Amino acid sequence: MNPSMTIVIFLVLVTAAGLGGYALLVRVGLDDLEAWAGGRLAGLVLAVLPAWWLGVAGIVQWRPLGAACLVLAAAGGGYVVWRRRAWRKIAVGEVIFWIAFALVLFIRLDHPDIALTEKPMDLGILASLLRAEAFPPPDMWLASETLPYYYWGALLWTVPLWMSSLPLEFGYNLIVGLVGGMVACTMWVLGRRLGGSHWSGLLAAFFGVFAGTPDGFRQLVAGAGLIRLDYWHSSRQVADTITEFPLFTLWLGDLHPHLLSMPIICLALLVAARVGSSKGGVFEVAILAVLFGVAWAANPWCMPPTLVAIALFLLAGSDRWYWPGGEGSRRWLTVVAVAAGGWIVTAPFHLGFQAPFEGVKRVFAWTEPSEILLYGGCLLIPAALAALALLRRAMEDDAEVRRAVTLAFAAAVLVLAAAVGRPTLIFLLACLALLVVSVLGSWAGRDRPAIALASLGVFLFLVPEFVYVVDGYGSEMHRMNTVFKSYIQGWVFLAAALPVLVGIAVRARWGRVVWISAAVVLAVPHPLGMVARQMTAAEWGLDGMRWMPAGDRAIVRYLREQPVGTVVAEAVAGPYSEYARLSSASGVPSLLGWTNHELVWRGNEILEETGRREEVIRQIYTSGDPDLVRSLTENEPVHLVALGSLEHRDYPAEGLAAVVEAGEVVLEEDGSLLVRFGHPGTVAVTGDGQ
Repeated sequence: MNPSMTIVIFLVLVTAAGLGGYALLVRVGLDDLEAWAGGRLAGLVLAVLPAWWLGVAGIVQWRPLGAACLVLAAAGGGYVVWRRRAWRKIAVGEVIFWIAFALVLFIRLDHPDIALTEKPMDLGILASLLRAEAFPPPDMWLASETLPYYYWGALLWTVPLWMSSLPLEFGYNLIVGLVGGMVACTMWVLGRRLGGSHWSGLLAAFFGVFAGTPDGFRQLVAGAGLIRLDYWHSSRQVADTITEFPLFTLWLGDLHPHLLSMPIICLALLVAARVGSSKGGVFEVAILAVLFGVAWAANPWCMPPTLVAIALFLLAGSDRWYWPGGEGSRRWLTVVAVAAGGWIVTAPFHLGFQAPFEGVKRVFAWTEPSEILLYGGCLLIPAALAALALLRRAMEDDAEVRRAVTLAFAAAVLVLAAAVGRPTLIFLLACLALLVVSVLGSWAGRDRPAIALASLGVFLFLVPEFVYVVDGYGSEMHRMNTVFKSYIQGWVFLAAALPVLVGIAVRARWGRVVWISAAVVLAVPHPLGMVARQMTAAEWGLDGMRWMPAGDRAIVRYLREQPVGTVVAEAVAGPYSEYARLSSASGVPSLLGWTNHELVWRGNEILEETGRREEVIRQIYTSGDPDLVRSLTENEPVHLVALGSLEHRDYPAEGLAAVVEAGEVVLEEDGSLLVRFGHPGTVAVTGDGQ
């Protein structure tokens, strides 16, 4: 089928899923605009969750069953849409979504390649899921093993991908745009709910998705020019860490769990805000638990902050903070029900997934004020100003007393920061303390839920100043992942609360306009630079495999048609490279892919096995002995051996000739060959290369 047609079908199917999600969310109590904004994500959950459970139960046809769920949900949702006839609000939601989708897609048109960074892994997980007959899905980089990683964020897209037959090289980039549109649309209605207006929604959506960091403005002032801004530098703002922000991740096109889980988290917060503003019944709490459970399975790193954010929306009422007792007890029990229900919803995933958690330790490096302000200054400064304004609001004395207390508090913070020698830590602690006290006090009023969310955002920026999650990246980069995962989630929470924070910090309307304008000026160079680059780009496209030689693409197409159980051998080298490209693009497991990732996922005990497989691959391609090649492929087993661009570059001609002689050439195109040594469940081929 023509790729253009499959693209249209895919987008129509995702929109159809939105009909079912809309019907579900209006039943939860969201208004029509909110329900439509979150409908696509909710509809995908409706289609995929029951199908996944069937797959867990051993039903290999889980994808057709998921398709049936999508069609049924769309039909029911269409009826609800017709009955409610909220055409204006639905139109507003569609305009917001498609504008955001188009903007995200546009800034990626000159670099759609699914290569380098983590993108081949993300593509491989999608491809593996499209071939999976059970869960966990096969590990595309370690044949005969299951994937020891969190795959749920990618799983949500498998049903419309399968139904549309959309090639993954196009589907991948469309999903990036769709995720951006979902996050922007949901952030808009969440900001609108918290701030009370569409202007609040626009502010939350812009800073949540499309805002850059002040480092872009710094580079511009330094003379870099819009089309020469260094986005990578801004995404590594804090020394020896990763400081990605949503816009950078979307521009990069990294369908990693931290991005794929983002729309789920935002929708869970929207539903939590609705449930927290009224007495949510069993149905509403159940839907909230499902969303939390899916977010947890999509990205276990997001579980603690997402659960806390949900709890804050349930406990921080517009009239007071709910402690246990009376109505408060019911709300605390609701939090417990959401946590337990979320685990149950995706229990098979949790039971089968072993997180490579090595503990938590105290940090021995910390963040300079300039580093954190050049990353999150547009969000943290309004939070700090709002915290000081709340301090003044807490005092009923005259204006002079409030001014004196505020100045004394600020002076004490400055003195303590200088004395301790860790100003970032002290400033964040002071801001957090004022926000938390305000949430618990009586003066927060109807702003309490937003202040509570902002306090969580500040806390996430504070975490890497105290502790880090131990991983295998060594002492120099010990905070790398902790900063990465904490900051990007803190960014989203603060962006959602930003309209309320600005309103608290600056009472006068003209003052708010000035502050917002200044923040936009600091944040806009990055998105403007991305747009400007497209204007000078030599080529546009959506084909994520355009970088791949024609012969390699032919191998990928052939592999995609092979039965489940097929194993391929291809060239092996380091991670974040073009190696393992055939297994990643096809989903057919390779004997060995990126060994670094297998080490991170499985721990040191896998080193012996990956070392053994690496030696087998070396011998297959370099031995020059057809009999040895047959023996090696039969013992593993390996059914197909690729002789593509990398194999011709890396291995000697006599070794490749022996592979051809040992097996049966089943594909030859543009200099690349694919040699068969058997079929899954059958004996090996012993041909003469013909």
